[in-house]
Amino acid sequence: MRVPAANSSVRAEPGEMPENGRSRRKRVPKTCDCCGPHGKPLAPGHPQVSKKRGRRKKEMLSHEEEEEVAAEEEVVSSTAAEEEQEVVTLEADAASEMDEAPSPKEKPELSQTERGRESTVLVNGLENSDTKELSSSAARNDLMKKPHTEPDAMETAPPGLSASWDHHYCRSLAEEHRSDSTEDTGQPAPLPPAEFTTEGIIESIHDFLEQFYGKYGSFTPLSETDVLDHLNKTFQSDLNDRMKLITKEVAKYRAGLACAPMHFFKVTYNKHTLTLDDLSTLDDQNWVNDQVINMYGELIMEATNHKVHFFNSFFYRQFVAKGYEGVRRWTKKVDLFSKTLILIPLHLEIHWSLITVDVSKQSINFYDSQGILFKFAVDNILKYILAEAKEKKQAVFQKGWKMVVNRSIPQQKNDNDCGVFLLEYCKCLAFMKPLLFTQEDMPRVRKRIYRELCERRLSDGLSQHKTT
Repeated sequence: MRVPAANSSVRAEPGEMPENGRSRRKRVPKTCDCCGPHGKPLAPGHPQVSKKRGRRKKEMLSHEEEEEVAAEEEVVSSTAAEEEQEVVTLEADAASEMDEAPSPKEKPELSQTERGRESTVLVNGLENSDTKELSSSAARNDLMKKPHTEPDAMETAPPGLSASWDHHYCRSLAEEHRSDSTEDTGQPAPLPPAEFTTEGIIESIHDFLEQFYGKYGSFTPLSETDVLDHLNKTFQSDLNDRMKLITKEVAKYRAGLACAPMHFFKVTYNKHTLTLDDLSTLDDQNWVNDQVINMYGELIMEATNHKVHFFNSFFYRQFVAKGYEGVRRWTKKVDLFSKTLILIPLHLEIHWSLITVDVSKQSINFYDSQGILFKFAVDNILKYILAEAKEKKQAVFQKGWKMVVNRSIPQQKNDNDCGVFLLEYCKCLAFMKPLLFTQEDMPRVRKRIYRELCERRLSDGLSQHKTT
């Protein structure tokens, strides 16, 4: 017994002619169990698509007509759902009637499977049956209960899709699903390692030099060992036998950038600003200027948590010119007598010297890289300390001071490195490090100070040495 389905026609038996006299054209399904309308896959647990809305002709609609169409579609969708339920009920009733009443054409009694095939109807051009609906719903329910497993290639469908791989749009969706699952891992594709060839080494050298030049503004703090260390880490190999190639490429690269210096390069830290001209005083045999001295002293104070106080290089000149009243406000927010060490750089004409004040021992120490003693400078600092103790009402520090001259200290062998010796004195004394450097260490010390200023921190300041 056939049951007429709403908005659908009954499939004719082979050899029969429909009532309207037209031959029935075979229709190709536009949707399947695994795909929704327009070839989009259904999410797991989504109801099977059994109805498809009719297409409207493409025409220009006004705004009011669009609203009417939207309202009609809502009515049609609700009506279609009710009709679908009625169709399923009619099919179930029809199946029960076939068990009780004989067929009009006196056909032999059919089995349950054959009866299910006989009750097949066309709904929106799709061939559906009670058996197919039950099998597809059971398959989806089982799919929701089973844990997610990786599909075998060319054998099982990805999760969320049925096994209808014959449709071209199903196959494309499955392939997209597999590609999306590999992209969702979030793992970037591994970069190819640098080629261990002469061209690869040269390219790695140029990359390192470009980054170095942008970070430090020049090649003043660069040494050949820096390039070698970079190559050894990059290629995981010892390239000491390539030093000739490294030296040649570095010289070639530096010559190419010599005509384009970075004049706009600046380093700022707190209230200090260093230009490329200031930093260039650390190059070769140049005299170090006040800006470099003062900013390096600021880094020392930060590295020692301000247990060490560094006076600006202009402090001594101001005190000599205007007396204590000229520098009284310099310590408005600083308690000198709570510090462990006070560093006072002296710039006398064309030479740098250092005076330190050990508060706990009440001693004033003098350091000079040429072995010169400026006793008048020590006397001036003593006058300042006594005046400061009186101003801050520190009676204990108003007497008992002594002067110490340190002669067994590293000495310079030229007339250009007094400023570098001064900064190295300050760093070693601030971290209680012995003064073991020599004149031969000055090129290396210059490069290190340059880097520390650009990086705005002292290297190995707090990690290896104890603060005072």
